[in-house]
Amino acid sequence: MKPMLHKGFTILITNLLYWSKAYQSLTLSARNLMWCMVAELTFTGSRPKGTFEYTNNGKISFTETEFKKQKLGCSATYQKAKNQLIEVGFIETTYRGGHARGDMNTYKLLFIEGVSQFDMKWKNYPKKNWKKNIPKIKDYSIGRDTRFKKKKNTLKKKTLKSTTSPNKSDPLFKTSLKD
Repeated sequence: MKPMLHKGFTILITNLLYWSKAYQSLTLSARNLMWCMVAELTFTGSRPKGTFEYTNNGKISFTETEFKKQKLGCSATYQKAKNQLIEVGFIETTYRGGHARGDMNTYKLLFIEGVSQFDMKWKNYPKKNWKKNIPKIKDYSIGRDTRFKKKKNTLKKKTLKSTTSPNKSDPLFKTSLKD
């Protein structure tokens, strides 16, 4: 993985994009993530001939691990930046990864050349936001059986703060002594 300093950008920021309320509302980490995703774009053709086209828009992936290796922030910073880019309409998720090792989320950039005006959500940002499109974990099964449960307290009448011991012992910690 090349450091971001050595990657070239193939897009110029326009006045319309820079001064939009969507871009101005982004945090610095969200802007950094946005330009990291731009650096992942590949293209074919040439602009003067009119055959210019981004070939991998919709298949862009810039992972949390890459974000941390570039020293742009921690995991929480990456998540907040990604969620903010989705909320203001600069990116949208095209594939939800995480099913196996190497399976990554992919995104489509909605502010670059070649995206239709209808798909440029960021232009409608102050009036509309896309917070509902931020992916959420629906059913996180790890620890479901033990989460937020009160354990049965086997102590009767007395508490551990006093000098007297409880009437009954905890059945989980019973040990049988064999001589």
